Amino acid sequence: MTTNETIFILDQVGLPATITQEGLKTLGYAFEYYRYKQGIERLAAIQAQGESVSNVLLLVDATTVHRAKQLIPADIRRNLAIVALGSREEFEEIGGVGEVINRFGAVDILENPVTPMAFNMLLHRVEHLFRQQQRLRLLQRELSESQSELQRISDLGAALSNESDTEKLLDTILTSCMEMTGADAGSLYFVEKKPDVEFDERDYFADKQLRFRYAKNMSRDIPLQGFVMPITPKSIVGYVALSRAPLTIPDVYHLPDGVPYSFGGRAFDEKWNYRMKSMLTVPMLNREREPIGVIQLMNKKRDYRVPLPDNIADWKGLVLPFTRRDELFIYSLASQAGIAYENKLLYDEQKNLLESFIKLIADAIDKKSPYTGGHCNRVPVLTEMLAKAACESQEGIFKDFNLTPEQWYELHIAAWLHDCGKITTPVHVMDKSTKLETIYDRIHEVKTRFEILRRDAYIDYLLALQRNGVSPERLEAEYKARLAQIDDDEKFIEEVNIGGEYLADEKINRIAKIGAQKIVIGGKERDFLSGEEIYNLSVRKGTLTPEERKIINDHIVVTIEMLEQLPFPRNLKRVPEYAGGHHEKMDGTGYPRGLRREQMSIPARIMAIADVFEALTAVDRPYKKGKTLSETMAILAKMKAEHHLDPDILDLFVKSGVYKKYAKKFMNPDQIDEVDEAAFLAVKPKPLAPKEADAVKA
Repeated sequence: MTTNETIFILDQVGLPATITQEGLKTLGYAFEYYRYKQGIERLAAIQAQGESVSNVLLLVDATTVHRAKQLIPADIRRNLAIVALGSREEFEEIGGVGEVINRFGAVDILENPVTPMAFNMLLHRVEHLFRQQQRLRLLQRELSESQSELQRISDLGAALSNESDTEKLLDTILTSCMEMTGADAGSLYFVEKKPDVEFDERDYFADKQLRFRYAKNMSRDIPLQGFVMPITPKSIVGYVALSRAPLTIPDVYHLPDGVPYSFGGRAFDEKWNYRMKSMLTVPMLNREREPIGVIQLMNKKRDYRVPLPDNIADWKGLVLPFTRRDELFIYSLASQAGIAYENKLLYDEQKNLLESFIKLIADAIDKKSPYTGGHCNRVPVLTEMLAKAACESQEGIFKDFNLTPEQWYELHIAAWLHDCGKITTPVHVMDKSTKLETIYDRIHEVKTRFEILRRDAYIDYLLALQRNGVSPERLEAEYKARLAQIDDDEKFIEEVNIGGEYLADEKINRIAKIGAQKIVIGGKERDFLSGEEIYNLSVRKGTLTPEERKIINDHIVVTIEMLEQLPFPRNLKRVPEYAGGHHEKMDGTGYPRGLRREQMSIPARIMAIADVFEALTAVDRPYKKGKTLSETMAILAKMKAEHHLDPDILDLFVKSGVYKKYAKKFMNPDQIDEVDEAAFLAVKPKPLAPKEADAVKA
């Protein structure tokens, strides 16, 4: 008999034994009768053993009822019933019976002289009171447990809604179900489409199968081995999926007669020294009440955290049947879990759709110009490599820099979209490999004109031979000199047409001189080179004219305009900033917005370096060769000194070895040479003019 089923009687009055013994015989409860002080000691001893005490009856004299609780431990007073004994005169002296009950907390009174019958009736009233109090405590405990479980379901619903990691979501679902029911083991199955089976709108399950996806066992360390199974009523999970209703089984080794399903886990039990017994299987339904999965719980225990013994023979009494209460709670929880899992699937599908769309744009640029498609693929890789190094560094500006999974995804998307505006750039400008190229390279037209010059020189030579008084030898020498000049001019024009790092003034003057020669074509005299051809050939650096370079540069403006029109969610709100800043310079002289270093985030500055480094080392550009590592790093050092690229990130680029890792992956072996890292790190940005110095602060 526990203390909750025992009445402890503490008698301060000292009733005669003839009265107490007769009355106590009629009690339905067990009882322990003590004089007051001995009773206090007994209660203290019980508490010292860690047990709780309820149902304490205190018999006190009416004259001392106001001091009755003083020696009773505080946590027992809540379960204390006080009965005052006294004569009518004594009750009147302290304010009457009502005062005793209302003011002093007595539950009853007993008038002197006390008779056996009166004491017996008192005990039965008190016994009834304690029974009512016990029922009330039980109801309160059940209510508290229900409120706690409802709160856990509510909290779990919020947690499921916020969880973006699929594996963590599955663990949260199964662990919560096991904790709430005390299950020792559990499994998750999910409905998936069969490969190569067409959808049948008349039968939801026609193209579906069940996949064993996740499992936990508190008593055995069992590795997860995924498998698929058909959705039929022959299996318990298939039956539950088809019926869309929960199923509780007290012992899976002893199923009711006539059920369509069977238990197929005996081989599993033998292999892992386990014994599945009680089972609760519940469907996870989506908003349309279609099953998207099944939760299966096994072997209910009193305490979820305590594993079952290794020896199955010791399990007796430890495995309990699942209750109707378990079924209702898990069914409710399974509905939330099903919706949360479906939301996660929809989120992943939308995420995949977005990434596919982004790669579709890159692929479109690739097909439009194979010389930039590689760029669109490589810049994201280098950007993320450098961002990872920044997160791992604890020096300088990187001390507090880190990226959450959502921010990593944001940077990933921005890197893929950083040149999306090039989809509007004319191909003949984007792929302009020579200065005279438009839709085709007009150098061939110019070479035809050189042939005309050779023809005219030959005609002039023949006509001169017919004149008297001129030495043939002299004429031949002049003719050959003229051909040599034409050959040299043609070679020169071919060379300057290719483009390079710098075109000197004397070469520009020579282009103008060659272009000013007269030539007759179609009976009309004209300049050897048109003004537009001279203008293109006179480009000092590369192959693009200022107007064409503006068209190229405008791709970043188009990129920003395109991205700012998209309704990016909150976790991608910085994509336009990251993608649109890779042509800005740290001193504010970049484009299109002229942003300074402090106006740009670290990821945006990282992308600027990745964009430049990839462009310098790329070998698939039509207008230039890919530079070696040492040549590239020399250019970056110069850009570092001139405040064009972030010096701290450039130093990290070298110190972390990211540039070498990228080179091994994407550059040709003949491009990879030694870099003087110490010399690179020794380069410091030049002092800025006062206004610039005030503006450019890291």
